[in-house]
Amino acid sequence: MADLTREKVIGAALETLDRDGFEALSMRSLANRLGVTPMALYNHVNGKQDLLRAIATHVLATADFDRQEMHWRNRVEACFRQIRALCRRHPSLPRLLETAGVAPAEVFAPMETSLRALREAGLNDLDALRTYFTLISFTLGQTSYELRGPFPGLEVSGQPRDGSLAGHGFTAVEQAKFPDTWDFDAAFEFGLRLILDGVGQAAADGDSPRSGKP
Repeated sequence: MADLTREKVIGAALETLDRDGFEALSMRSLANRLGVTPMALYNHVNGKQDLLRAIATHVLATADFDRQEMHWRNRVEACFRQIRALCRRHPSLPRLLETAGVAPAEVFAPMETSLRALREAGLNDLDALRTYFTLISFTLGQTSYELRGPFPGLEVSGQPRDGSLAGHGFTAVEQAKFPDTWDFDAAFEFGLRLILDGVGQAAADGDSPRSGKP
């Protein structure tokens, strides 16, 4: 392919990740997709790790993590909605960023936005960090579950209906009114609101002194 560019290599690699998953991407499979020899790719990337870092940089660059909203809460909400949207669009992104030597400096953009906003809310540095990691864990965990689907036999909404919990003492679970389908959008917004309501209450109560200790 005479018109092969770094941008085309990155784009094709990202399409492979999105369509086939992280394990499907190799330099050889990418070369086959592009109709070139594997060595031709090395004119545009220095190897697979460089390619993965370029993909991560490209994906993160498409997001606006700091909407410059006036209120701290609006900025945090927008930030984590963006993270969720990116992961839904590119399911391999969390795995990509966890790969050693791949995460670019841009991965800290949502943390920067969050810490600034949470400090404005009145949290000390330690509690702002704790809140960020609570939010990112919740966001990535919920999105991963949404994309992967439940493990067979562990989908709690199905258990009470088939009677398999009878006699085990889990009466609250048995009596719970589970919806026929789970609304992941509503669940995400509920969790985000729950966490940030707690931040607002802690700041209002003065539970996060500036000299916070581990």
